[in-house]
Amino acid sequence: MTESLEGTEDLLISFERFLARQCKEESTIRMYIAEVRKFLGWVRRSGRTLPEIRMDDLLSFRGDLEKAGVRSATINKSLSVVSTFFKWAHAQGHASGNPAEHVRIIDTQKAAPPRWLSAEEEEKLLKIAAMEQNPFKRARNLALLHTMLYAGLRVEEVSDLRLESLRENELLVFHGEEPARAVPLSPESSAQLREWVRLRGEAGKTEYVRSPYLFITERMGAMQPRAVQFVVEGYSEKLGFPVLCQHLRHTYCRRLAEQDMPIERIQRLAGQKSPTTTRRYFQGLDHFS
Repeated sequence: MTESLEGTEDLLISFERFLARQCKEESTIRMYIAEVRKFLGWVRRSGRTLPEIRMDDLLSFRGDLEKAGVRSATINKSLSVVSTFFKWAHAQGHASGNPAEHVRIIDTQKAAPPRWLSAEEEEKLLKIAAMEQNPFKRARNLALLHTMLYAGLRVEEVSDLRLESLRENELLVFHGEEPARAVPLSPESSAQLREWVRLRGEAGKTEYVRSPYLFITERMGAMQPRAVQFVVEGYSEKLGFPVLCQHLRHTYCRRLAEQDMPIERIQRLAGQKSPTTTRRYFQGLDHFS
């Protein structure tokens, strides 16, 4: 196949013969060819060539289908067909691998709606956190809450924050060693995080000085996800209702939805792969009916 996809029809004919050798029904073969033709058209419009397609491109393809209102079961069928096509194309030397292999299939079961905090619950949580007597824990825990309530980070992302993540008016989120996205910080959240960094620096412990991570415990130079969860869930009894880290992230996303922020921007800020996930936060809002 040529780089410009000019050999699309020849490629489809070869793939069709492969399917026939697999003893597929004629109706199934027609469906496979139609799905692959649709995908190759998307590739052409995106300005990419088949060997250049990566998993992120497949996620974009899936997202475009979701935005177009295609049913989840139909999207799953398309992804399955495209994965079969790439497996064949890779074996034939037309593709560098199978980028569709690990693309998550959409769950067609109706998921439970996300739980977010009301304004009153949010205020109560912050007040209780501010009552902590230990200055080290108070500053750290309030900073933790701000990264999830007002920057929408996942618990793993909070644990993986570096000191260098804290910029002048934004928070740089890492996935592994690579920066994944930048999230704006309000002046209040920025001040809360900087207060934590100041107190942490004044503590002067060797493990604090050496640690590149933003959040630490009193005994360790890194705060693991379970330790973050322990802090947040520990407020449940005093609050009188259960609170989890994901509730704080959901609260952030819901707040943006209530502010009428475009769904694509919320998806980008939250680092969500699918607009279907983001769309849940618009439930019951008149401007998203």
